Amino acid sequence: MLGLKRGTVKLSENHEEWKNLFEIEKKLLMGIFGDLVLRIEHIGSTAIPGVPAKPIIDIRLAVNSIDDEYIKQFVEPLEKLGYYYMHKFDDRHFFAKGPEEKRTHHLSIVEYGSDSWKDSILFRDYLINNDSACGKYSKLKVDLAKKFANDRPSYTKAKEEFIEDIIKRLNLCNFYKSVKSML
Repeated sequence: MLGLKRGTVKLSENHEEWKNLFEIEKKLLMGIFGDLVLRIEHIGSTAIPGVPAKPIIDIRLAVNSIDDEYIKQFVEPLEKLGYYYMHKFDDRHFFAKGPEEKRTHHLSIVEYGSDSWKDSILFRDYLINNDSACGKYSKLKVDLAKKFANDRPSYTKAKEEFIEDIIKRLNLCNFYKSVKSML
């Protein structure tokens, strides 16, 4: 089952269906935007087998620029697909698909190669390949979902330290690997 009321937190067990729903959305987006899109990735917990997740497909769409003028060309076509332009963060433009009672997709348009692009993929891939971290993250999410069932901003904020710690360690590890390769 896909979709969740805006602002709430209810986790579902990971479903194989989520991967298929992402692939359908990816093809739809590529068909509309073509060469404007450099890459599209399925991120977040719905992309990580075994991790309970809000039943909302998280998508990162990479483009050359997130300048407001450049992004304007995406807004109307996305609205025709049922996306609502929510707001701009420092590193991305955020859209949600579906009515407030049942959001089904979150789409962030980011600059290709930016930290926002790299870090979301790095975190996803690390959890996919690290059972211990995956288990810890799953437990944290379940505990926080109970505590913040009707307060998604607090739920999201409470996960930040865990996510940021992993990303910092992975970036440090990658830095040392690149230095070592130059020696």
